[in-house]
Amino acid sequence: MPKKYHIPIKMLEPRFHPVSRFSSIEIEGCLGCMECVKRTACIYDVYKKRGFDPSQVVDTADTLCVQCMRCVQECKKGILTKTLNPLYKTLGDDYWTPDLIERIWKQAQTGKIPVSGAGYNGPFTGPGFDRMWTDMSEIVRPTRDGIHGREFISTVIELGRRPISLTFDEKGNLKNKLPKFIEIPIPMVLDIPSMGIMGQNTRRIFAKAAFMMGTFAVAGFEESGGALSGYRKNLIVKVNPDLDDLSGLTGIRIVEIPYSGNSLDILQRIKSLFPDTIVSIRIPLDENATERCKKLTSGGAEIIHLQAGSKGQGLGKRQGDFITILMREVHQGLVEEGIREEVSLLISGGIGMAEHVAKIIICGADGVGVDMALLVALECRINPDCGADMACPIQLDGVPLAWGAQRLLNLFGSWHAQLLEVLGAMGMREVRRLRGEIGRAMFFEDLERECFLPIFGKQAQGREATAREGSSISGNKEGRGVLGKTAANRKTPAKFNLPDIAHSASRFRNPISKFNVVRTSACIACGKCVEICQYGVHRKGGTRMLKPRSHLCRGADFCRASGCFCADHCPVQAIKVGRNPLWETVGDPRWTADLIVSTWNQAETGGLPEQAFEYRKGASGGGFDRIDLRFPENPPEPDLKPSDVDLSIPLNKRGDGRPEVTIGFPIYGGGMSFGAIGLPTILSRARAYKAFDSFTCTGEGGYPEELGAYKEHVITQVATGLFGVREETIKRARIVEFKYAQGAKPGLGGHLLGDKVTPAVASMREAVVGSALFSPFPFHSVYSVEDHKKHVDWIKVINPEALVSVKVSTPTDVDMVAVGSYYAGAHIIHLDGSYGGTGAAPDIAKKNIAMPIEYAIPKVHRFLIEEGIREEMALIVSGGLRTAWDVAKAIAMGADGVVICTAEMVALECIRCGNCESGRGCPRGIATTDSELSTMYETNWGTRRLINLFHSWYVQLQEILWRFGMKSIRELVGRTDLLVHQDYTSRGQILK
Repeated sequence: MPKKYHIPIKMLEPRFHPVSRFSSIEIEGCLGCMECVKRTACIYDVYKKRGFDPSQVVDTADTLCVQCMRCVQECKKGILTKTLNPLYKTLGDDYWTPDLIERIWKQAQTGKIPVSGAGYNGPFTGPGFDRMWTDMSEIVRPTRDGIHGREFISTVIELGRRPISLTFDEKGNLKNKLPKFIEIPIPMVLDIPSMGIMGQNTRRIFAKAAFMMGTFAVAGFEESGGALSGYRKNLIVKVNPDLDDLSGLTGIRIVEIPYSGNSLDILQRIKSLFPDTIVSIRIPLDENATERCKKLTSGGAEIIHLQAGSKGQGLGKRQGDFITILMREVHQGLVEEGIREEVSLLISGGIGMAEHVAKIIICGADGVGVDMALLVALECRINPDCGADMACPIQLDGVPLAWGAQRLLNLFGSWHAQLLEVLGAMGMREVRRLRGEIGRAMFFEDLERECFLPIFGKQAQGREATAREGSSISGNKEGRGVLGKTAANRKTPAKFNLPDIAHSASRFRNPISKFNVVRTSACIACGKCVEICQYGVHRKGGTRMLKPRSHLCRGADFCRASGCFCADHCPVQAIKVGRNPLWETVGDPRWTADLIVSTWNQAETGGLPEQAFEYRKGASGGGFDRIDLRFPENPPEPDLKPSDVDLSIPLNKRGDGRPEVTIGFPIYGGGMSFGAIGLPTILSRARAYKAFDSFTCTGEGGYPEELGAYKEHVITQVATGLFGVREETIKRARIVEFKYAQGAKPGLGGHLLGDKVTPAVASMREAVVGSALFSPFPFHSVYSVEDHKKHVDWIKVINPEALVSVKVSTPTDVDMVAVGSYYAGAHIIHLDGSYGGTGAAPDIAKKNIAMPIEYAIPKVHRFLIEEGIREEMALIVSGGLRTAWDVAKAIAMGADGVVICTAEMVALECIRCGNCESGRGCPRGIATTDSELSTMYETNWGTRRLINLFHSWYVQLQEILWRFGMKSIRELVGRTDLLVHQDYTSRGQILK
């Protein structure tokens, strides 16, 4: 087997403290208690390690903090808080965002693949590269693992011209005269950034890094014979044929010339002087690029280097188009001429992440030129004012040569490893196979056209119909529709005894408030605010006023609308109400601060949050967050009460003689393994789902004996690592789930870091304490539907009473996978979309591999109908469902029911800091097996929180169905006519 390519990485401390996203603030009023929260709450010892760097005016606690918020919520006086760092917002621009810069810094420091827990936290889609997802292989297509030493995946590409065919004489001798080409081990060269103050030292760093990686750095003619002369074999030398002495190109392997009308003549001129030198022609990626590429390729061009703008935009008249579009046009133009294989295409401009490399190669490039990211790796902040008239604030040209080169090696090492992740997930042995494989990619426009246009394009009246025919989910000012405070106390049909709810207070002392209420020293303790406020914000203790309870405040706008704003009625104007800066530091586009805190509130009370929170959707800008339910003005069934609505669903629709399993409501718990989460969390889930006559899933970590008491409500999982899989646990299960892929890391298998493999976990998994555990991908005994059927039959023989569920991710052919599972004999097809939660996954997988669940549901539902088998298959979905409203939308799109995980964790007071996988695990004691942290809460408390959340969701779903006049959740399945997408006009077009 060929030797694996390896980029040596090495942890490097930064020269400058990274600009932190958030700043810590300590308000006056410390109690001086002997058990300071700074020492007791922070498991990362941030306050012990902190320091202050006066030269950079940085409190290092800000750069060390992981935003778990324990110190903020546990401080006895509540004097600790967080705010957005204004300096962070000044980094970069609208393309080279602060988040992107921060990511590059981290990879250049560590060389590691960015990994985090809690699932994807970004927008549903976005401009440029964010409108594209890569495919993955599942069940019927073999995959490769190039990360953990099990497979060889090549990232080699050739630079130069290639013959379109080979011819041989009658003796078998090759007749072609083969052109020269050069292999490089990674599809990346180091280009010259379009901005930045770069002296000779910076250019040496680029060249040295290229030399150490075996690739090329672009260099100027003069420096190639001067400062960079020691790296000539690894330089692509830019020449001006009219000014530069071409005889100085001796020893240069690749020369680059700018495009001109006589580029081909210049190429021949250089080749006549240096026949073994390869010539690259750089052309602007504008409206003429495709035709120029055709002409140059037909004329014998060896490398064409396409130049886009620094933000990945086209040039000239194509400035409004992104390079993914333009690259596809160039590639396809050459394919149509039958000459694509003859030339190498490089592209520069806007490449800032490993995913960009994979995606632009899919669009047709052979390799990329990395430019601006090189500066960022050296700690550049992409200051738009940077120029020759100002000194570089980070002293770029003072970077030590060895340190700078290693930073670039770290960045490229991380990108190379991530590229292997993508190739492995797609089942490819070499990156050259990836080029132009647009059929193995998914584009936003195509998914919308295939999955959403048949649904929302038919709704000719668009948003106007919503307004005319009924209300959307917006309801009244609080967005509560007709769901009122009494929802928590609603009775349900006798056939299902809805568990009682009981208040379950937070474990943490200080609630996170949306608003800050401050009472100044001007207060005269008159008590007028207590009289005015309807929500208990203000309290009086004897003759003095107590500290306002800001977490109960609705805000100035809401209270003014109802005429009860305390500050307006204060006789001495001693009350100030404003937005809490801390609120802006919590959450993300998918799980906003409103969603997180409202979920906490539902888990505490069992009812809807009384505060003005948006508890139904997030701010991801797509998917469920842009889809509304369209209700009639009045319930169509006057005699129907919300409590009459049946939420139960069947899980065996095949009529195959196996048990007819029905669950009490259309939700069960997804697989979270022992090791990823602790025993209190596992048991809390089991008890709560038992109370709702549903199921929880063991995940792939085995079946803890403590779960035996709940075996009637436990799904046992068989995953690729077969950890903890035993016949006796399969025999006790009513449902056995095969996990072929997980949505948050499709095509990559599982990974439990060594720190979480405690003695108990190691015993369960029959592993070594402290050793990281990997689950391969896929099942290495399954490479066809026939193999898949053998798996299903195996379980059916071991347990004749069990139903079989098949959990898969969402590749392009997910509909075919679903049909294959039906014919293999499965009862449940469980689709897990790409934006779901997880204990740990590479960020590149969570964001880019496989399609979001919103697209997969209608695609699979429709295909199963066309195949005539929809009524025989339970379609269960997961991957980013956060609310009861998401559940209703998913079912209306075609699902029978849903699986949730992250919402449960949030109910247990997860704040989505994403540190599930690191060190001791979750600092809040949820996703951890650490002996201390896993005792942060009791199972009774966790059970009560989950029961309360499920109760709230249950009554919300009943009321949603009641408003539609439906008596059963089963009536909602596939009712896409009840949905409205905000991004579609009356003509069914996607709004730009």
